[in-house]
Amino acid sequence: MTKKVSIIMGIYNCEKTLTESIDSIINQSYDNWELIMCDDGSTDRTYEIALKYAEKDNRIKLIKNKKNIGLAKTLNNCLEISTGDYIMRHDGDDIMVKDRIEKQVGYMNTHNCDACGSGAYLFDETGIWGLLQPSAIPDRKCMVTGAPFIHPTVIMKKDKLNQVRGYSVNELTRQRLEDYDLWIKFFERNYILHNIQEPLIYYREDRNSYNRRKKKFRIAETRARLYACKRLNIPYLQRILALKPLIAMIVPNMIMRYYHRKKARKKGIAN
Repeated sequence: MTKKVSIIMGIYNCEKTLTESIDSIINQSYDNWELIMCDDGSTDRTYEIALKYAEKDNRIKLIKNKKNIGLAKTLNNCLEISTGDYIMRHDGDDIMVKDRIEKQVGYMNTHNCDACGSGAYLFDETGIWGLLQPSAIPDRKCMVTGAPFIHPTVIMKKDKLNQVRGYSVNELTRQRLEDYDLWIKFFERNYILHNIQEPLIYYREDRNSYNRRKKKFRIAETRARLYACKRLNIPYLQRILALKPLIAMIVPNMIMRYYHRKKARKKGIAN
C-alpha cells in the first residue's frame, strides 16, 4: 500500500500564480495525496480560484481563516485536518517537478530519515536563473549561516512533526522565520535530515530580491541565528558567522549581487 501524502499550503494573495501551482500537483506521477489549502485572509481572487479546484477534486480541501494570522498558525490549521502518513510543504507561487512526490516518498520509504528536502530551480518572469542545492545530510552547524532545507521542498513524517507540535507561533515565527524555528526543534530532537541531490521544485524568486530585504528582517534573522546557536550549543567561536545578515546591510549592492548569483549557481538549464 502506498503512503498517503498530505500537502499543506498557506495561500495569501497569490491569484496570479495559484492555478499553475495547483496544476503541478494534480499532474503528479504519484496520486495518493491530499492537498489542504488554508486561505489567510486574501483580498484578491485567491480563495475563489482555490474553491473551484476543491469543488472538482475530492482530494483537495480548502479552509479559510477569519483574518490574517500568519503562515505558522495557518500551516498548523492545515496540519490539524491532515490524514496522510507524510506531510509535504508547497507554496502557492511554486511549481512541482512532475515526479516530485514519487521521488520523495520513495526516498523516505527506503532511507533512514525523518524529513527530506531537495534542490530547487530558481525562476522569475524571465525564466530559470539559478539553482539552490542544500547539502545531502545537513547537521546543526548549518543553522549558523543558513538552514538545512528550502522550506517548500520538504516532506516530513507526520508523527515526527506532531512530536514537536507543528509550527511554533511566537515572536520568531511572526518574522517570516517559521521554518527556521521548526528546524531548531528538529535538531534538538536529533531528527535525521536528508536532501535529495536534485531540484524537485521551481522556486519563484526575483533575482534581485536580496536588495529589498528590510533592515528589520535582517536584524530578526541575526537574532534568530544567535538564538539557534544557544539552543543547539554551537561553539562560541562559530557563532560569529551568525552575524552575516548584519554585515549584508553594509555591503555594497554590487558585491551582494555577485554573492547572491554565486550562491544560486547558474546552470543554464532551459525551461
